[in-house]
Amino acid sequence: VQVCVRTRPTSNFASDSLQIDVEKKNVHVHLPKGSQSFINNQQEDWSFKFDNILHNASQDFVYDVVARDIVDSVIEGYNGTIMAYGQTGAGKTFTMCGGVSDYKYRGIIP
Repeated sequence: VQVCVRTRPTSNFASDSLQIDVEKKNVHVHLPKGSQSFINNQQEDWSFKFDNILHNASQDFVYDVVARDIVDSVIEGYNGTIMAYGQTGAGKTFTMCGGVSDYKYRGIIP
């Protein structure tokens, strides 16, 4: 089992709260505590390590990194599953099915 994260550019990228380190395959989240007058033991920092981080990656690159080995194994007779999970509007359908406007936007499954 491998876990890969695909991020895409947005106009409101949370660069002050989210740091993506593609080389170390790590995502660091920083959510500072609010300024309250009482004791707050809430955690501020989280780090997550993944098998791959695909930051601003093309469809071809996503296929090569995520799907190529699984598709080759399926052709050889092994079972394989690729699952996309995430927030509504995050790009799961585009990653899996692609776009119809241009061949370079094809997805993993067509």
